[in-house]
Amino acid sequence: MARLRCRVCRRQIKDDEKFYVCGECGKVYCEECAEKNPTIKSLGVCPDCEEVYETEEDYWGWGGEEFEEW
Repeated sequence: MARLRCRVCRRQIKDDEKFYVCGECGKVYCEECAEKNPTIKSLGVCPDCEEVYETEEDYWGWGGEEFEEW
């Protein structure tokens, strides 16, 4: 099995250690680095992918609006 490395600290992740994977791009993060940036743990995406989502929300006007009933 290939060894995983944290995208931030580049530390090798042990087999019995908890880690997080971005659901969008597949970047791997160790528990410690995921704690420092809660986006990874709470949303399941890395900060880079979150930034893309926020940009798309701003462009398309998706964020924070209630949908009107027809």
